[in-house]
Amino acid sequence: MPNPSDATSKLDYEDLFRHLPVAVIVARERIMVDCNARALELFRAERDDIVDQSFSKLYPQKKDFASTGHRLGPLIAKRAVFSDDRIMRRIDGSHFWVTVRGFGYNPQRPFELAVWTFTDLSDSAKPPDVTSTLTDRERDVAACLVHGLTSKEIGKELNISPRTVDIHRASLLRKYGVRATPELITRLLA
Repeated sequence: MPNPSDATSKLDYEDLFRHLPVAVIVARERIMVDCNARALELFRAERDDIVDQSFSKLYPQKKDFASTGHRLGPLIAKRAVFSDDRIMRRIDGSHFWVTVRGFGYNPQRPFELAVWTFTDLSDSAKPPDVTSTLTDRERDVAACLVHGLTSKEIGKELNISPRTVDIHRASLLRKYGVRATPELITRLLA
């Protein structure tokens, strides 16, 4: 009878990574150091377009890259895994809506080594005109709402007042055309 550990030792983990069904990019200090085939397909790229390149290449504008870094760094440091919906840019210059999930290995330096996964939302039911009009702060509040935080907890997390959180929540409700937070969360997760 074969030993199960023998089968595991024969697995080619690099090959598994390359063929995962989800787009994955590994980055050090926001420089993309590796990616899998699905990421190349999603961003319509060749390996040379991604590997050893700044993540800024995949953002609509340089300011988006900078503001996202300032916004996500502290959130990644506080949570082991972070998720955010945003517009990204493919290598051919086209834009698309994507869910990004990130994991930083060092809470003191969240971008030192991070793994990012991407899910294309451009064909989903979420209307691009709504999501593209969200402010950075609305995105932060939306992400916290999805994680089940209260206004007070979100305020503490984002260093804003609970009343300001409620203002952003009301704006999200209006933009998504829903009446209550549970409906909003359902739409955000759709």
